[in-house]
Amino acid sequence: MTEKSTDATRRLFSRRAFTTTAATAAAVAPFAVASQVTAAAADKTADKAADKTAGTPGDVRRITLYADKLPDGQLGYGLEPGKPTIPGPLIEMIEGETLEIEFVNNTDVTASLHVHGVDYEWDSDGTRMNNSVVQPGGRYVYTWRTHAQIDRPDGTFAPGSAGYWHYHDHVVGTDHGTGGILRGLYGPLVVRRTGDILPDKTFTVVFNDLKTNNLAQAPDFTAELGERVEFVVIAHGNFFHTFHLHGHRWADNRTGMLEDLEDQSRIIDTKTTGPAESFGFQVIAGERVGPGKWMYHCHVQSYSDAGMAGTFTVTGASEKVPLTVTAASRCVGTSVYVAVTAVNHGDVPATVTLTTPYGSTTVANVAPGKQAYQSFNTRAKQIGAGKVTVTGTATIGGKKVTSTYETDYSAISCG
Repeated sequence: MTEKSTDATRRLFSRRAFTTTAATAAAVAPFAVASQVTAAAADKTADKAADKTAGTPGDVRRITLYADKLPDGQLGYGLEPGKPTIPGPLIEMIEGETLEIEFVNNTDVTASLHVHGVDYEWDSDGTRMNNSVVQPGGRYVYTWRTHAQIDRPDGTFAPGSAGYWHYHDHVVGTDHGTGGILRGLYGPLVVRRTGDILPDKTFTVVFNDLKTNNLAQAPDFTAELGERVEFVVIAHGNFFHTFHLHGHRWADNRTGMLEDLEDQSRIIDTKTTGPAESFGFQVIAGERVGPGKWMYHCHVQSYSDAGMAGTFTVTGASEKVPLTVTAASRCVGTSVYVAVTAVNHGDVPATVTLTTPYGSTTVANVAPGKQAYQSFNTRAKQIGAGKVTVTGTATIGGKKVTSTYETDYSAISCG
C-alpha cells in the first residue's frame, strides 16, 4: 500500500477557504504541560455571569492543525505552525456540525490524524490501510461530521455524537501509531449537544503508560472558587488507570451533571479507564469544600507513587459585580433607539451605570435578580454598529467593588 499523496487538488482543497481558531485558556501555557489551546465551535454565548450554553451548529467549520517536533524530540499537534503542544489542542464541536481539518505535517516522519466518536468517510480514517496518511512536508484535509440522535425506521434509536472523545496519530512507528502516541501525537475532542452548559475552563489529563500528558510528574491545574471546570480524561499506551479527584464528585453519565431529580446516575469520584478510552465531566471548583489544594491522580498505587499525581488548586473567588449585559438597536417610527439592559446576578444591591455614544444613565440600588434598563434615543434614522459600556458598583465583603462590562449593538436603518 502506498502512502497518500498530498497533492491538495485531489481533495478539492482551497487554502483560502481555511481559517484557524485558537483561544488559550488560563491554566497552563501554552498547553505543552496540559493542553488548553482550543479550536471551539463558534456559536457560544459570551455572558460570564450566567451559565453559558452550547449554541446551534453551523454547516461547515474549517481549521488548520499542524504536527511539529518539540525540542526534546517529542511530537505534538498545534493550531499554529511551530507551536506543538502535548496534549494537542482541545477541539470542540456541536452535534450536527461538520469540521474540515487541514492537517499540515511539519515533522520528518509520515503522520496522520485519526478520530474517535464522530462520523467520517474512509478517506478521513487517518490510516495507511485507507491511504489517508501525510508524508513529511505534506498536507491533507480530514472531514469529521457529527449528528444528533436519530430515530430509526424500526423504532430503535441511533445515539448522537455528543461525548468526550479524542484524536491521535495512527501511523508513526507502526501502522497503529504506537510511536506517534508514545511521542505525544494525541489530543481531546468534545462534542456538545445544543443547550449543554459550557465550562469556564477545560483541563485535559492523558494517562500514557506511566506518564501524564507525557510528563513524568503530572501537571498542576488552577481554577477559581465557583468556576465550572471540565476534566477530559484519556488513556493511551498499554496500562489501565483509575482516575481519582479529591474533594469533588460527579455523575457517571455523559456530562458529569445530573439532568433532573429523576436522574439515577451513579455519583462517583473515581473512574477506571483503559487504552483508547476517554470520558469527561464537569464540577464546580471547591463546591461545598472551599478553596484549597486538591490532589488528582491515578489510583493504581505504584503508578501514583511513580509520579502520576498532580494538584488541582482552587483559589478564592475574585470580587466582582456579576452583571448580564445586553444591547439592541431598534426602530421606533423612523428613529433609532439603543436599548441597554443589565441584570444583577449578585447577592447584594448594585449601582449600575449604562453608557452609550448617545447618553448615559445611572440606576441606584438594583436588587439581586433585578435589572437596570434604558432605551437611548439616537435622534438619527440610521446608525452603525457600536459598543456600550456598563459598570456595576456594590459593597462585597465589606469592600467597594466596581466591575465593567462591554457589549455590542448592531447597525440599523429606520427609513
